[in-house]
Amino acid sequence: MGVLLISEVKLKNFTNINKNVDMDVLKAEVQVAQDIDLQTILGSKFYNELLSKVQATGNTFNSDELTLVNEYIQPYLIQTAYFNAIPHLMYRTLNRGIQEGNNEFGAPVEIETMKYLRSLQKQRADFYSQRLIDYLLTGRGQNLFPSYNNSSTIDGMVPDRVQKYNNGIFLRHSTRKGWNFNQITNLNGGGGAMQAYSEQGANWWNCPDCF
Repeated sequence: MGVLLISEVKLKNFTNINKNVDMDVLKAEVQVAQDIDLQTILGSKFYNELLSKVQATGNTFNSDELTLVNEYIQPYLIQTAYFNAIPHLMYRTLNRGIQEGNNEFGAPVEIETMKYLRSLQKQRADFYSQRLIDYLLTGRGQNLFPSYNNSSTIDGMVPDRVQKYNNGIFLRHSTRKGWNFNQITNLNGGGGAMQAYSEQGANWWNCPDCF
């Protein structure tokens, strides 16, 4: 098992995972969340650089990296690892095949309930994903991490800088921050069908994803 950026204590404290769940069941899902999901966001160069700074005696992060890991990466990994783990907490692969996980006090939930709970967890993970991307691209983290801003396919995966977050309701022409103000004022094809004013729209008229 490689370097993990979140601890068992944090994973269980900030999710619905019971304290008695064996961490061996969860470690693989944390690793997957890092290698697939987090590496997709950060790119291989920056991702591997952060992992290389974690040692058995602690970490060697500078102050900017420590803020990034503690306040943005860890919340994202916690919610994403839990999302990945939900089916494997319900079903376990044993020597006799795939079996429902042990349940000490009641029957396991139905599979449709499990899917519903997982969809709620996916929305949380997506929120923290976009929060992390925003911090790196337009927030206080922009230009602080050269390995994020200057990576190429030679380094492996390049950062995904265009991922969008939406909740479970689809609205045509909407952005991840809501209904596009320009669409509200031009519902019938440009006639200004709905009179409305937006301070954001007045100041950021040329930024379609800002409001």
